[in-house]
Amino acid sequence: MKKSIIVFLVVGICITLPVTTYAAGLCCQLSSGVQESLSGVAAPGTEELSLQFNYSFTRMDKFKEGSTTRSLDYLKANSGYTILPVDMDMIKYTLTAGYGFSPRFKAFVSIPYVRNTMDMTSFNMMMGTWMNMTMEPVSGLGDVTAMGLYRLYTNRDIRPTDVVTVGLGVKTPTGSFTETNSNGRFIHAHMQPGTGSWDPLFSLIYTKMMNPFLVQADATYQLTTRNRRGYEFGDSTAINLSGKYAVIREFNVTAGFTYLNVNKSSDRDGKYTNLASLLDDQANTGGQSIWFSPGIQVLPVKDLVFDAKVQLPVWEKVNGIQLVSRYMVVAGVSYNF
Repeated sequence: MKKSIIVFLVVGICITLPVTTYAAGLCCQLSSGVQESLSGVAAPGTEELSLQFNYSFTRMDKFKEGSTTRSLDYLKANSGYTILPVDMDMIKYTLTAGYGFSPRFKAFVSIPYVRNTMDMTSFNMMMGTWMNMTMEPVSGLGDVTAMGLYRLYTNRDIRPTDVVTVGLGVKTPTGSFTETNSNGRFIHAHMQPGTGSWDPLFSLIYTKMMNPFLVQADATYQLTTRNRRGYEFGDSTAINLSGKYAVIREFNVTAGFTYLNVNKSSDRDGKYTNLASLLDDQANTGGQSIWFSPGIQVLPVKDLVFDAKVQLPVWEKVNGIQLVSRYMVVAGVSYNF
């Protein structure tokens, strides 16, 4: 009976999601921060339901050209663009439900809600000066993701020390990707709540447990597809190496490194392209970066976990010129039923 009720709840979440046009993107993909790693997902036990709520805040207020840092004044004088971003804040709230169908198979559904804001500056030809402006906030349901994880190998069934898991999932088009500005043009594609595409996800995870340490390596590949408006975000690969140390039973220290590679975006029909705007030139999308993520976990009672971490870029090499992240803060709470 318990199992039937929990399965019904998880499936119910999936089938009652709005099937409107599309979901949340990665913002400027490379610039928006580290892709959420599966190492941060609360793992339910067999016939257990896990619920996790995460809050993330990304601050973007610096520029890179390749791997070189550029100032806003430099771009005004040398880039040739007449519309430039100044800074961007991205907030995401994510609810993730997971269920352990068997010792080997677990499934997850993640539902994000995003809110993006941006300050910009544009050159007024008549006045011969740069004028600042603030975009109206863009918010809404993001891309819902469903993922299944299968335990491919473990060295023993009880208290294993080595585990290999494979994952297969899909990012669905559940949020809007056609938000427009006051002139009726589509806003920057990476500012849209959604991307408008069905994107398969493939993951491989290795976990090593050596009490009081846990080490995990995982890789996730996102194969993007083109949306109905002709836009395609670049394929992305995230490789994570993370560790956890149990200082005491109720308190863990965590740290990790992430390598992120994102391909260029493509706007086949030109609906999101404006070559006068740095953000709307697809030459300025994609690149590579490495991130460092220190954090903590607090376990006040059984099955309840609070965690927080900051993600900091330690190396970046972007295509063209991009507004990139200064930092990303993530905090969450999870509970297993």
